[in-house]
Amino acid sequence: MFENALASLGIGAAKVDTRLEKSTYRQGEQVLGEVHIQGGNAPQDIDEIYLFLVMQYHYEGTQAEYVIDEFRLTDRFVIDQHETKIIPFHFQLPYDTPVSTGGSPIYLKTGLDIKRAIDPTDLDGIEVLPHPLIDQILLTIEDIGFRLTQVDLDFEQFHSRNPFVQVYRFQPLSSYANYLDLLSLVFQPHGKEVDVIMEINRKPVDLKSSMEEALNLDERLVQFVLTVDEIRNIAYLREKLGQYIHSQMEA
Repeated sequence: MFENALASLGIGAAKVDTRLEKSTYRQGEQVLGEVHIQGGNAPQDIDEIYLFLVMQYHYEGTQAEYVIDEFRLTDRFVIDQHETKIIPFHFQLPYDTPVSTGGSPIYLKTGLDIKRAIDPTDLDGIEVLPHPLIDQILLTIEDIGFRLTQVDLDFEQFHSRNPFVQVYRFQPLSSYANYLDLLSLVFQPHGKEVDVIMEINRKPVDLKSSMEEALNLDERLVQFVLTVDEIRNIAYLREKLGQYIHSQMEA
């Protein structure tokens, strides 16, 4: 009985350790791993094992956590004294999982749900890279005359199931630098295609464009979809992206 009481306080209780196949994933990739549970000094009823995909971020001077997705791994079971259980799992990383940046770490939080007791937890950081289709678009944008300078979160302008979207911001180079201040891209991959929102900030080159800048009317938005075949055809992709940019420069 005394061991049961201590276990409810987390002393000599069951412990959880999540072990991932690897620590770096791309958006939409399968995540494989195992949850290792080590029983404590007394048997305990485990109502469930849960897994949360969590992101930390800063907004308006405060640090916040956001649960991108959650997964229930087991039903109720008993972990006996000093028993070891291994629970394999797999899930698909959501396509809209933000890419890892220095200020917004992403991690998996594993927990055992134990009634009337302190729930043991485990945190495992992961690195999330862009989906391969997004990678190719980014490379092509840089190839036609831009440099990626920042990846950040936007909480107001765009809409998604998350309270934010991730924005890739590019500095114009070569001839584009004469006409543009900034090129911003938002992506939503779907496996076989990518939704793209392109925002172009134009430079003032005459009285009209100077007035537009003063009134914050110098931004142009265009939305389009690129398929897998279009993205893999590099010559076509270069031409298509260039057309979208030029159409907004002249609008």
